[in-house]
Formats: sequence, C-alpha cells, structure tokens
Amino acid sequence: MFNSPFNSPFIVPVMAMFAWVCVTWVRAHYGYSKQHGWGPNSENMAVPPMFQKLLEKAMAERDTEIQLLRERIEVLEKIVTDGHKSHSLADEIERLRDKA
Repeated sequence: MFNSPFNSPFIVPVMAMFAWVCVTWVRAHYGYSKQHGWGPNSENMAVPPMFQKLLEKAMAERDTEIQLLRERIEVLEKIVTDGHKSHSLADEIERLRDKA
C-alpha cells in the first residue's frame, strides 16, 4: 500500500517535527529567545561593564595599528609612483625609514 516513504501518512508529522528542530536550532545558535519573539536578545548584544575598558583598549590599539599601516602605505605609494630606478630603491627605502 505504501510503496514510497512520501506516500506514508507519517511524512507530514515527521517533517513538522524536523522543521521545529531546525527553527529551534537557528534560534539557539543566533541568540533568539522564545519569550521575545524573533528579535535578538538585548542582553546578548550589550557589552558587560567589566569588559568595556578592555574593549575600548582593544579599539584604541586597532586604531593605532590602522594609522601606522596607512603611513606605511603612503611611503610605499611614494616609492612606487616617484619613478625611481630599481638600483636606488633600497637606498630610498632606508632613507624613508630613517625619516619616520
């Protein structure tokens, strides 16, 4: 009578349970609570006060590193765009390093 698993009367309840498990996993994985609907938990998105100073320090270090990298890129752009000959390239790099 039921030649295929798709002809079984149990396919609809089994698929509904599978869908419920998938939705529950997605909610748990991304921090959505059951009490507040589909929106994310605000407590999952806030930084605890004890980590605020660590976060600010990390952000300041990141900003400093970005600034240093920008300065290095400017030096490299000067080297490449100035049209210097290749034999004087090493001398130019050293001169620019000493200047900074």
